Amino acid sequence: MVLRHELELTANKCKDLLHQYKFLIDSPLVSFLVDNQWQSIEDIGWSQYLLSLSDRDLTLIPDPKTFPVTSDTPPSLARLVSDCLSTYSSFPAVQSELPPGFVTLGMSPKKQHEVFRMGEAVKSILERDQNILQVIDFGSGKGYLPEYIALTSPGVKVVGLDREEVNSAGGLQRNKLMEKLWLPLYKKQNDVNNRGLDRNTMNHYQPVTIELKEEHISEGFVQNISTISKGFVSASSNSMLVGLHACGDLTSLLLQTFLRCPQLKSIVAVGCCYHLITQKERTQSYMTDGQHKRKLADPNSIHAFPTSRFLQQSPIYFTRNALNLASQAPERMSSSQSLPAKNLFFRAVFQVLLLDQFDSGSPCNVGHSASTASSFQNYCKAAFRKLKLNDVADSIIESCFERFNDSITERRLYIFHQLRILLARVIESLILIDRMLFLLDNEIEPSVLGLFDPVVSPRCYVIVAEKS
Repeated sequence: MVLRHELELTANKCKDLLHQYKFLIDSPLVSFLVDNQWQSIEDIGWSQYLLSLSDRDLTLIPDPKTFPVTSDTPPSLARLVSDCLSTYSSFPAVQSELPPGFVTLGMSPKKQHEVFRMGEAVKSILERDQNILQVIDFGSGKGYLPEYIALTSPGVKVVGLDREEVNSAGGLQRNKLMEKLWLPLYKKQNDVNNRGLDRNTMNHYQPVTIELKEEHISEGFVQNISTISKGFVSASSNSMLVGLHACGDLTSLLLQTFLRCPQLKSIVAVGCCYHLITQKERTQSYMTDGQHKRKLADPNSIHAFPTSRFLQQSPIYFTRNALNLASQAPERMSSSQSLPAKNLFFRAVFQVLLLDQFDSGSPCNVGHSASTASSFQNYCKAAFRKLKLNDVADSIIESCFERFNDSITERRLYIFHQLRILLARVIESLILIDRMLFLLDNEIEPSVLGLFDPVVSPRCYVIVAEKS
């Protein structure tokens, strides 16, 4: 059972952490040297300890589960690590391995992992509730997930909705081939449920091209999908709504749809791309992002963050830097046991050069071409081309680089970067808790599970809810 009080306590802890460590979360790393960001680490007394860590220990900082806390760790830093972990440790992790004989057919290892675990989560609900006769997958892409659901839950009709026609067409072609591969496999393994399995019942997947918009959120959602799919799914049958890596606002939109449509009896949704979410307020000074402030969707939209009554009473507003941070991959970074790439340091030094030569200290996008440069000279030339700026003399570029080209300065930047990533899951947790509280506001009890291995698939948390 989900306890509202516990969720609200965790939400408040997240908010306190985000406020206390705003200097880390909202500091663009490109301005590390320009703004002397390391001073904040000096001020709280962490500098000496962090600089004493080995390279391997530095690689472990982003993940609070692997952070090298010892008796020498400053108490406030050790407390931060513990607090970060506590904000999402209540989300239980799912453990399951890809079975032998799993038909991959064009899927990357990451996609195999996601499709199998998500598919099994859907399958478990379908087996528990035999009254659900159809699944609607939003953002189905090439159709890997809806296809898997259709093939492993015979008798259930599955429609995959995607806004790209090329994905829908490709999904249909792929499904025909998959049917030939899966039917013999399932007959051989006798892996059938009580719905029965034959070639007719397996042919229950159809892709449809549509872009979900706010006007689709209504009691007639399933009726609309039935019409669009030309009757492939029934307008009156009990249905499940599914979304694998529903970008930005789409997850909240799916939750709204689930609540409003009586035929939708359950939802299984994994969100991603937090940097694309809309917020209810953008006029706060906390949301100021200089020239990078971009036009978002209507902040009065019903799916804008925060959606829960609790967080709307005393809302927090994320900056662009904070939302970008929430989209990072702490566990993957720590498991790689490698420090950030050299171009991260190049970018910070380049910002100094921009300020010196062009009187521009605002962060800007220098593009991917610069990120592959093997030297600072090449990095600057690629960046100048991207920004359409006149070249600067090689001697000036070299002089600027030499001002900072020492092991201590570069190491400080890498440490600062790793510390910021440590807070990534705190931001994500607050977004997830807001969505859970929103469902509780509407008398639906949700659960959040760590469905995927976060090293394989960093956006690993799934929201599951069923109507009683």
